[in-house]
Amino acid sequence: MMISCVIALIYYSILSISTESWQLIAAQLLQATYVAIVMGNGLSYFTDLLPDSPGLSTTIYYNGSIIGRLVGNMGGGIIAQYVGFRHAYLACLAIVIVSLFILWRTKPHVKSGGAVGHGTV
Repeated sequence: MMISCVIALIYYSILSISTESWQLIAAQLLQATYVAIVMGNGLSYFTDLLPDSPGLSTTIYYNGSIIGRLVGNMGGGIIAQYVGFRHAYLACLAIVIVSLFILWRTKPHVKSGGAVGHGTV
């Protein structure tokens, strides 16, 4: 999931500074990769965060996804209408930076045990 945020960071950076249409078309490969990772692993990430509550994690993921699409499309349109589309890309870039920070803070930490096979019997 962290790598998808880095890809999204690169994608929205390109969109916010691009001057030619071919640059936007080429950047769609990054967007497709980002969406594929998030849509493929998003539910697994929430299930890992709440392993004892699979129903709750599924509900949070799907409701958050629906609300995010609704608010994102509407908010992006409002920003683009009143201040320009480049500012909408900059707003998305800011959201990705916040998301990267949240993912970094909530990532599951691997506990290191002892050496495998050297326990007591």
